[in-house]
Amino acid sequence: MEISRNSNDIVARHLTVAMAQGALAAIGISDAVVVGALPADLPRVEVREERMDILLELQDGRLMHLEYQKKKEPNLYRFLHYDAAIVERYHCKVRTIVVYTDEVASAPEQLDAGSISYRVENLYLSRIDGDATIDTLRQHVSVGEWTAVDRVKTAFAFHMRFTRRTPEQAFDEIVEVIRRIPDQEEQRYVAALILGFSAKALTDQQMKILREVAGVADLLYSVQREAIEKGWKEGLQKGLQQGREEEKRDIAKRMLQRGVSVSVVAEFTGLTESEVEEIMRSLDR
Repeated sequence: MEISRNSNDIVARHLTVAMAQGALAAIGISDAVVVGALPADLPRVEVREERMDILLELQDGRLMHLEYQKKKEPNLYRFLHYDAAIVERYHCKVRTIVVYTDEVASAPEQLDAGSISYRVENLYLSRIDGDATIDTLRQHVSVGEWTAVDRVKTAFAFHMRFTRRTPEQAFDEIVEVIRRIPDQEEQRYVAALILGFSAKALTDQQMKILREVAGVADLLYSVQREAIEKGWKEGLQKGLQQGREEEKRDIAKRMLQRGVSVSVVAEFTGLTESEVEEIMRSLDR
């Protein structure tokens, strides 16, 4: 299932809270206390728009550029281009981490172009023991010791290495762990993070399960109730079928404000992803 890259802006905002207090160390990223999220769109002089995955502000004044890769990056030219644009725009140092989510054994880390020397950090999630991670998460949630570190591990667990579980079994146990978290808002929060990070690797049925855990159904019901209270006499569904664009956009706006991804908003409102992305940009102004 495809998911819009712009949904990463929502994920980035979640990361600001989810990865506070150095919680990224849970997956091997040290000295990175996230304090804010920045727009990932970088307008250039040319008539085009450069886009990276996620851009975060760190406590030490640097920016962290996170890139998620399923395949080995053949060279670092693209990332160098991104980071040069970041420096030009924000005038600060950049720490670039390439997170490989599939079975990638190695990838370039340094580019020597004479006067230009450029380096990134590669993080291979498949090198992290997923079985041990899930065992730890199950133990922590059973004794009520859920922490920000556990949140981060759960968000990335689907891409780790499993030898005692199939991917399907791993997914089922991750969902079980989420449902056992005592705080329902935390349940939804973690499920939303997984949707943001792993949507492309999930089946339609798995996406449906996570949407339910993330409370998308409850959100749609509340939006429908708001619509009725505002006097939309024929209800939400009739409004959508009749193509009432203003109402669709209002619903989309509220869904985005609650952290629902662009692709999910588009699916439930009937708007195109580009229309939803336009609405999301208007919220950031």
